[in-house]
Amino acid sequence: MRERLWCSVTTIIVLLALLVALPLLSACGAGEEPAPAPAPAPAPAPSPAPAPAESEFDAVKDAVAEYLTQTAPNVKAADLHMSIAEDDAPYIVSLRKAEDYAKGHIPGAVNIAFSELTTLPKDEEILVYCYTGQSASFAAALLGTLDYDVQNLLHGMSSWSTDPAVYISRFNPETDQGDFAVETTANEGGTFSFPELENTTSNDADEIVLAAAKTVAPKYITAADLNMKIAEDEDMTIVSMRNADDYATGHVPGAINIGLSSLADNLDKIDPDAPVYLYCYTGHSAAQGASLLNMLGYDAYSLKFGMCSWSSDEAVNMGKCFDAAGVQGYEVEK
Repeated sequence: MRERLWCSVTTIIVLLALLVALPLLSACGAGEEPAPAPAPAPAPAPSPAPAPAESEFDAVKDAVAEYLTQTAPNVKAADLHMSIAEDDAPYIVSLRKAEDYAKGHIPGAVNIAFSELTTLPKDEEILVYCYTGQSASFAAALLGTLDYDVQNLLHGMSSWSTDPAVYISRFNPETDQGDFAVETTANEGGTFSFPELENTTSNDADEIVLAAAKTVAPKYITAADLNMKIAEDEDMTIVSMRNADDYATGHVPGAINIGLSSLADNLDKIDPDAPVYLYCYTGHSAAQGASLLNMLGYDAYSLKFGMCSWSSDEAVNMGKCFDAAGVQGYEVEK
């Protein structure tokens, strides 16, 4: 009996102890707050939309427009001779054939081919010359778009030497001057799209301009051939680069008038799918214009000897033709 009673008492004590312990166990965890959930990572900022890639044509057009703000000047033989005498000559480059260079060249000149122009040093003041000034004008415009400090010898070796064995070829009114028809009615150009260039896979503007420059080679048309094309009504664009007053006095039939400095602003007047024939007074400005248009993807030619080859009328050619009587005849070296 006592044993049962003692067991009952023991059971009661255990139960009481458990009743006391349960609230204490609950209280032990009650003061702890649950760990906060990690803050969500901020959403990444949206990437800016990529700028549209500039086309090759646009990159070259920008370089051409920049060059046209200050084109390469034409230097007279007397001024070059003086700078040589004063030991202040530029880096002189002959673009004539190697065999003609060997017959006599301007003192100090180096001889390179037109295709080697882009190998010239960029830290030098460059003067280029050829036979009559036109091929060197092609070169001057090309180098100018590549940021060379460049100038051209006016009328080339024709203005430096009186020796036919040295100058080789030059403007001769008896053989190089025609009397073709002119008109005074102004012509308006059409409205055309621009060419597309695919000269390089590079996206670098300098590389694009360099690739365009490497496509250029001097291209000419004679007055007789141009007159024939006009007579046959060939599809073409003829551009006079003379000033507006002289254009109004008389121009090649069908020609529109665009000055060299405004060429980049008037490209929409030139058909990219037909040849372009440019002329000025003697061929120098037109050769620069043709060089720039060729870089831009046009099939452009300079009229050999300019308006001086088209008309013998000084009221039309403005009396600006090369005159051999004015050549002094400076020394050459071999």
